Amino acid sequence: MSFAFLTRAFGRGDPAEEAEEPEAVPARASRRDRRAGRADAVVIEALGQKVLHAFLQNRHQTLVPLTLNLRVLEPAQRDLVIQAMAAAFLAQGRRQDPAPVRDALARISAAEAERQRLDKALAAPLALGDLLDAILDADLGAYAYVASLLAVDQRRRVNQLYLAYLAERLGLAEDVVSSLHRRYRV
Repeated sequence: MSFAFLTRAFGRGDPAEEAEEPEAVPARASRRDRRAGRADAVVIEALGQKVLHAFLQNRHQTLVPLTLNLRVLEPAQRDLVIQAMAAAFLAQGRRQDPAPVRDALARISAAEAERQRLDKALAAPLALGDLLDAILDADLGAYAYVASLLAVDQRRRVNQLYLAYLAERLGLAEDVVSSLHRRYRV
């Protein structure tokens, strides 16, 4: 690129020169000029891809909760998250000691009232369809998924299938689910 082209493109040249200079008919570009044009396009495309990639990474980080802390949720929202934990634990199919769920509840800053709610939810769970509808209405899909993820043994196939069903039913994107799995790997 020539200096004259840059000054015309960015309007930095002398206005008198710009008015006097007639539009030149472009001659056939040489190979070097054509390659330079392609190189510019490659650089611009690479920069565009990098900017888009960084934007998407940041968007996913802000869309997905970084931590699940029950203290920042409203009481009705806490109940839904605890109900989701209980439903995930009960979906394992076999009766087990609920100690791991109580430990998971402690990890997310639960008070004694939440532990009592968990015991009630384990004794009398809500219907899964109604629970998931309430979670969707409250826009707590990612929180409920994280709570369910913490409540189960992620290595068991039945739990993996339940979590896949839960992610699908809550409308969580695949990249959001994989991000949550990376953050809350037990």
